[in-house]
Amino acid sequence: MPGRFAGLTPYEGYEDMLVEKRDGVVVATLNVPEKLNALTPGIRIGVKRVLEEVNDDEEAKVLVITGAGRGFCSGADMGGGGDGAAGRQPSRQELEESRFGWVGRFRTIDKPVIAAINGVVAGGGFSLALAADVRVASDRARFVTAFMRRAILPDQCVTWLLPRVVGPSRALLMLWLSDDVLAEEAQRIGLVDVVTPHEQLMERTLELAARRVRGPSVTIELTKRALYHGLAVPLETQAEYEESLLSIVSRTEDVQEGRVAFRERRQPNFRGK
Repeated sequence: MPGRFAGLTPYEGYEDMLVEKRDGVVVATLNVPEKLNALTPGIRIGVKRVLEEVNDDEEAKVLVITGAGRGFCSGADMGGGGDGAAGRQPSRQELEESRFGWVGRFRTIDKPVIAAINGVVAGGGFSLALAADVRVASDRARFVTAFMRRAILPDQCVTWLLPRVVGPSRALLMLWLSDDVLAEEAQRIGLVDVVTPHEQLMERTLELAARRVRGPSVTIELTKRALYHGLAVPLETQAEYEESLLSIVSRTEDVQEGRVAFRERRQPNFRGK
């Protein structure tokens, strides 16, 4: 999987990750396949960094996160060691910020984030997958909560993310029992949104990403903002918040284009303005 986007506008300077852009889609590949893409310091810091860079890149419309080899992300890097090939030891502040900061940043970045889950997801990698807005899984994907097998309290915000995806009771059962969840079951319980044959994973994911790129950018991004805002506030507060965002959307060129295209019975040509 790494190298699929080789030569296409790379984001430079990442360690243990390949980050490349094509046609408005940024693909970040966790690239330590020999460790099933465990959360090395390079990946912890890199995930937080790519969220910031995509958010600031006007040409980037959607971020896809995937893994190289057989795993999406296997959680904590039990082998330790330096930060990527350069062997740099990250500071304590960098590690603390990357350990906690990236989970919240998935929610506050307006641009959609899709997890293309190519294989094993375990431990902290579970949190990484859950933090994405949408999850597309290979039929070889396997979710392993694993925490109870080692008597470890679930961390990396799994206890916040998982019940919001599958509901509190199912989340507790998954965490207590620590049974492996295969792709078909993951889709049935709402843990993933799409399951596709392994060989078609990136093709299917990029099709979804391309549809987002062609859509009305401002409305798409503010819809994400509105949805996550609504998870934490009363109904009346959310209604007022929606009104404030509607006033922004109503002034966009895309809204006018949508109305004209509807009258003319044609597909709209949105420009993200």
